[in-house]
Amino acid sequence: MTHGRHFLRSLVAREILENFLSARFVIMSLVSVALIVTTIFVLTASYEGEHRDYLGRVRQQDQFIDQFGHHNRLGWMSRQMRPPSHLQVLVLGIDRESQQENFISNPVAALLSRLDFSVIVTIIFSLMAMLFSYDAISGEREAGTLRLLLASGASRHSIVLGKFLGGLAGVLIPPSIAALAGFLVIALSPAVQLTAQDFVVFGVLLFGSWLYIAVFVALGILFSARSRTSGQSILKSLFVWVVLVLVIPNISPFLAAELYSIPSAAKIEQETFLITDRERDEILRKRWKEMVSTKYADLNQIIALGRPEIEARLAKDASLRSRYDAYSREYEDLVKQVNLEQRKKAEKVSETFQERSKRQEQLAKTLTSLSPSANFAFVATDLTETGIEAVDHWARQAGEYNRDMWRYAETRYTQEKEKNPAFDWNDYLDLRARPRFEYRPSGVGDRIAATAPNFGVLFLFGFVFLAGALASFQRYDVR
Repeated sequence: MTHGRHFLRSLVAREILENFLSARFVIMSLVSVALIVTTIFVLTASYEGEHRDYLGRVRQQDQFIDQFGHHNRLGWMSRQMRPPSHLQVLVLGIDRESQQENFISNPVAALLSRLDFSVIVTIIFSLMAMLFSYDAISGEREAGTLRLLLASGASRHSIVLGKFLGGLAGVLIPPSIAALAGFLVIALSPAVQLTAQDFVVFGVLLFGSWLYIAVFVALGILFSARSRTSGQSILKSLFVWVVLVLVIPNISPFLAAELYSIPSAAKIEQETFLITDRERDEILRKRWKEMVSTKYADLNQIIALGRPEIEARLAKDASLRSRYDAYSREYEDLVKQVNLEQRKKAEKVSETFQERSKRQEQLAKTLTSLSPSANFAFVATDLTETGIEAVDHWARQAGEYNRDMWRYAETRYTQEKEKNPAFDWNDYLDLRARPRFEYRPSGVGDRIAATAPNFGVLFLFGFVFLAGALASFQRYDVR
């Protein structure tokens, strides 16, 4: 046992030294630092502009509601905008510009690939990991040193583990140094205000990148242990890399859409608009005519007058005012009832669509989980609040705020109605004391818990590939 551990330590030290002295280590170090630091510097400047733009849009919305607020169009007037996550300087995640207009939109960026820390790790570092490991076994055989290692008493499993641990140490150092340098750029930027939670998130994200890179180190060793030459090994490794990193993540959403189809969001939005707007107006018009003809036929002439004339007539005749107040209250109740009915109908359509969308989304996530790169993408975006979980978290808070806003507007409308019976839905409503929306990010513990399954899948990939390498090398012909 002691003899085996000695060989393992010697092999690990030998691999680390060889990697440190190799040209590919120097090149990887330079590329890592240049890519990550430059990317984070650019994304930090981009975030500063986007955050400034977001504050400008919120300010303009507040000014508009203060000056032109009225109950009838409160829904679109107070629609909430999702604030940019300050950790998007690390991971861009879901494109916010696809969800809302941006004053500084630039269509050129949409035509080009977006580069961030997660993309660099997913594509570039996984390729580099295989460049460090594709010849771990086959290269030793070609050099004639594999037989010498076995003749000196090294066991086959210690050779594989030594190659894995030594290669992993060599391939993790450059991206780790680059990531720390990039995070220092973020910390020194006045545009990004980091919290203690952000340091925890960065540490977990860095660990996730290590685990992801380890998967491809193990993959390279697996095919090296199943190939007679390094040329065969690199071709096999690259083919599987393309499938795992490029093919599966890109085809899975389309496959999920084919297996579980749903109506388009545009169709649902159009249907909801018809229910809450045109259909509602038609139902309200019909019921209003019935109400007036059966209960308030004596007010036909008054109702047809303009606002100033109605107020003048009501001020002169107390009995007419009492009669008009009764009509006004019943009409308001009718509007509320119709709005409630149509809103429930629209909500049912929307809820059905959301349920089906979630099922399709879950199917797509399940299919993409067959790829290590997709699992790392879920880890990176969920940790930095730039992914699907963050969108859902924001939507829940926005929904709660909208309900609070509606309750406040209803109270204010009732107060104005009591002061002036002729006040209606389209009159200016003073909403300056309304509650303001303040987004509360999810806690770091919740984010880490959400990524636990993806961490588990990454660990499983690495375990399977390394176990395959150990099993393959047991039957490997070293001659």
